[in-house]
Amino acid sequence: MQNLKNKFSEVINKNQENGKTNLKEVILQVQKWIEINYESPEKFFRINLYRLSDELNIDLYSLINGFLILVKEGIFILNWEYHCPHCNGLADFKHNFSELRGEGFCSLCDVKFRAILDQNIEVTFTIHPEYYLIPSKIEEEYRNDMYQKILQHQYQLEKPFLTGLECINSHYFQELFGKYVLSVEESLSIQNIVIMFTDLKDSTAMYDQLGDTVSYNIVREHFKLLFATIENHHGVVIKTIGDAVMASFIKTEDAIKASLEIFQNFLDRIWDPAGKLEIKIGLNKGPVIVVNSNEHLDYFGHHVNIASRIQSQLKKHSVGFTESIFQDRNIKTLLLGFIKQNKENQQDIKLFRKRANLKGIQERIPLYYLTANKSLQ
Repeated sequence: MQNLKNKFSEVINKNQENGKTNLKEVILQVQKWIEINYESPEKFFRINLYRLSDELNIDLYSLINGFLILVKEGIFILNWEYHCPHCNGLADFKHNFSELRGEGFCSLCDVKFRAILDQNIEVTFTIHPEYYLIPSKIEEEYRNDMYQKILQHQYQLEKPFLTGLECINSHYFQELFGKYVLSVEESLSIQNIVIMFTDLKDSTAMYDQLGDTVSYNIVREHFKLLFATIENHHGVVIKTIGDAVMASFIKTEDAIKASLEIFQNFLDRIWDPAGKLEIKIGLNKGPVIVVNSNEHLDYFGHHVNIASRIQSQLKKHSVGFTESIFQDRNIKTLLLGFIKQNKENQQDIKLFRKRANLKGIQERIPLYYLTANKSLQ
């Protein structure tokens, strides 16, 4: 136990030096939880972070980030578990994201299946044997119980469970494990995710008018604002393209909140010496694939293209999004509240709907645009 205490102290001190003091309390609570349950080894096998979040009354996102740090420091092992969509059983598992494959195989059902990060890949955590040796009978009992229930068609996944998507959609995962990318031959599926594209309007003209150094500093400041806002709303930056940002969110509400905050900030802010700047934001939700692009995780597919095309056709300071975004729960309430708040502050914000042709997309699709019409002053 003393070795484990020493290791936790080392981790806390290291992260304080690196400026990650916000997770100190989370890591301390995990340490205390281990000490309290030290005589119950089954607690430390295949830990479900949803259940532990409720038990410790810790925000799930903070707990995920805390455990990712503890995995990186060797206190826990991260398990990527493939579940068969036919019997729900644990068909396979890997410890490193780079080992994941686009297909799994269930020997009990004798079928291949597609690995879908937000449906049948579960992420659990097990304490590292260097610090705590879990008796082998615990895993044997779990597997025997699983097999018996599968044979009786009674095995069910524990719900909710932490999905592979929830794990990779964390800037801590990108920071700590970003180099462990998929093989270039592999791709993983995601059934539903929100993709955001942003672009700084008229940045080319700004470089021409203000010069490279001044303009670059403004672009860098704009990146800081976008990155912080995206991360604060549980999104993750996938990549930058020039002065544009591509990001992803699991929840539509988080994506809209981040977009509105960015939109409002640009509406209010003076970017000295450029003055007012406008930003264009495109959002879409749907299935994508995850691939290795230049040794980084990247998202591709039809719904990614739509989000990009929405942003590129916006003409001024706007947030554009698809029907799949607008019809999500609570979105209309958020948008109406935002418009009302701006009206009280003498800003005229309008929401438009139209059917649009997007470059490279055959069908005309309904799109929504939130834009700053004019000041009421």
